[in-house]
Amino acid sequence: MAFLAALAVVTGLIVGLPLLIVGLALLGPAGWIAAAVVLPLATLAVILWLGRARTGDGEPPPS
Repeated sequence: MAFLAALAVVTGLIVGLPLLIVGLALLGPAGWIAAAVVLPLATLAVILWLGRARTGDGEPPPS
């Protein structure tokens, strides 16, 4: 089930992210700024959050 959920998320991102970028670009300069600055920073934040160390990953548990 986890694989199907991950596949659905990836498919949604592959389709949805370009549509979001185009939609933001159509809004004018404010949308361009959001597409060029805010969206990549939000993507980086999500990647770092998903890749954080968790208990059981081989890292020592927090003390």
